[in-house]
Amino acid sequence: MNQLTFEMKYAGNDELRERLYPLFEKVFGIQVDTFKDFYARGFWDPTYIPFTFFNGDTAVANVSVFEMPLMINGEKVLVAGIQSVMTDPDYRGKGLMKSLMHKALEYIDTNYEYSFLMTSNPVLYTKYGFKVIKEHFFTKLHLHDAEKVENKLERLTIFDPADMQKIRWAFKNNTPTSVRFYPPAYAPSFYLNMYNPMLREMLYFSPDLNVILIFEIDEETLELYDIIGPELPTLEQIYSVIPQSFNKVNLYFPPDLLGEGFSAVEYEDVDFLMVRGDIDVESLQIKLPITAEF
Repeated sequence: MNQLTFEMKYAGNDELRERLYPLFEKVFGIQVDTFKDFYARGFWDPTYIPFTFFNGDTAVANVSVFEMPLMINGEKVLVAGIQSVMTDPDYRGKGLMKSLMHKALEYIDTNYEYSFLMTSNPVLYTKYGFKVIKEHFFTKLHLHDAEKVENKLERLTIFDPADMQKIRWAFKNNTPTSVRFYPPAYAPSFYLNMYNPMLREMLYFSPDLNVILIFEIDEETLELYDIIGPELPTLEQIYSVIPQSFNKVNLYFPPDLLGEGFSAVEYEDVDFLMVRGDIDVESLQIKLPITAEF
């Protein structure tokens, strides 16, 4: 323990930042080249603050904080997100995570009222005052016959410069999909999630609607994950550009701006959204878009 050094707020230091990348690979299996590419493409979140223990040049434990604006029931709230919680397996059981969490939460308590995180192991964070939020998706029946729909959708990728112009433009001019619960500034999380090939397959641009749609058709169900663009289309407009038939619609964000008739269903996943602070969002029946997950 005596040989460890502590660093924070160093993301702008290329040398130190790149020393953090191997820890992501060792703990989460995310390759070093992914983060090098992510930074080189300008996707890095400028509000990202790592709290890290180093052993020499090697990062051995980390907790990171980033700024996470939210729209909650029509009110803009500036909260902190916690991510990149990781400890080298060889250094576990030494209290490093506990020490870094206390440092990160002390920083958060000085600058923010609330904090959110996502984890597959909620028990680790309840002792720090976090509680699980039950997320929901929203479903209703709708018969869509795509026989007369001309496929004009364009497949997008974050690795094509022309496509990225459209994506950056869409985020810059974006209209929220919900006022009940929405993260207005989630582009860095979106970009990192798009390194997942399964999500990349769902990324489309509609020239007719002038929006980006993230969706798939699964077992005759439209799974609509996100809409990004300057004007939120109606559901009927969205249906009109989907070139596949379906008989049910699932929305993975609150439907308050897209009409009535949806039933809320508890969302089950390996990762849980947690909140710290006296804020009631569970009663609102919310869902953080999967493209904004962190």
